Amino acid sequence: MRCTVATIDADALRWNLSIIKKKAGPATVCAMVKANAYGHDIVTVARILQAEGVTWFGVAFADEAIVLRNNGITGSIILLTPHEPHEVETVLDYRLVPVICSIQQARLLAEKASERGVTASAHLYVDTGMHRDGIGVHEAFHALTEIDGFKGLRVDGVCMHFATADVLHHPFIQEQESKFIELLKKVADHGRTFTYVHASNTGALWQHAGNMGTMVRTGMSMYGYAQPSDPAAHLKPVMSLRSRVIGIRRIWPGDSVSYGQRFISTTETTICTVPIGYGDGYMRCLTGKAWCLIRGEKYPVVGTVCMDEIMVDVGNAKVTVGDEVVLIGTQANASGKVQSIDATDVAEWAGTIPYEITTAVSARVPRLLVYDGKGL
Repeated sequence: MRCTVATIDADALRWNLSIIKKKAGPATVCAMVKANAYGHDIVTVARILQAEGVTWFGVAFADEAIVLRNNGITGSIILLTPHEPHEVETVLDYRLVPVICSIQQARLLAEKASERGVTASAHLYVDTGMHRDGIGVHEAFHALTEIDGFKGLRVDGVCMHFATADVLHHPFIQEQESKFIELLKKVADHGRTFTYVHASNTGALWQHAGNMGTMVRTGMSMYGYAQPSDPAAHLKPVMSLRSRVIGIRRIWPGDSVSYGQRFISTTETTICTVPIGYGDGYMRCLTGKAWCLIRGEKYPVVGTVCMDEIMVDVGNAKVTVGDEVVLIGTQANASGKVQSIDATDVAEWAGTIPYEITTAVSARVPRLLVYDGKGL
């Protein structure tokens, strides 16, 4: 195995699930495991969560759902982007729950299900202002009325997505929520109910906004990060990203490091080479901005981030080949003081969000599942 690994902490994942369950109250938790579980390994994460009683999983695409089914995940799997017409058979074969974003999509699904003599389950996706997927909120009631007449299809859920839940107290949250509640009331006034009503993602759940309904869709909070950032959430990062020093060289004033001579040393110093780069998802835009931990101390990443390697300026510190390098995670120094770098820190350096940082960790970085600090 490479010395560069992403460790996945099973205990932290279970801990976060327990926090989410308390926050969600009686609502069902739908664990978002799309995009390889935000980079954490979809199969590993889903298996742990299923063992902890999670019965709903959210993915973006049918291919992700197939991976889950082929690896023993038996719970309900919701596709949160509209499936393509050629994927209808897959939806039925693997017992998936698609979101309905158009009458045409619903009609085709119903027809194919009827041909098999089965009834497909689906959730109506309502666009309340995100303007990405779904049926417009003003057309949703009439669309539902028509879809309810399709043999072979049962719409037993309704959902929406907040556009600004990651921004604290943004007024658009209430605007979207009001539109959704108005639709639900209109539907209820006509004697129509849903088993599953869901709107809350991580941001909405942590803001106490959009908590109406019977299900919450939790993504990044499952992996240890609340958006907006909330230290009181007591979540634990599930992923750490670690490597080792593979080379050490002394350089002098005027010497440059890496491509483009973007770093030119002004002093005599020691440069360590670490085998991780943008080919592993450690982004090139971190050039000149990032820090890492070696022997519990923070050191700057210098020079251009390469495809396979980065260089670190450790000054005159005593560092040896084989020393652990922490890109995301915690590490103690010789006196026992623990320092940390999390995905939020890396995201700030990169000018992005922690979602992108963990999701970017590429397939060539092995995932190592740990329990109680030990590899399984």
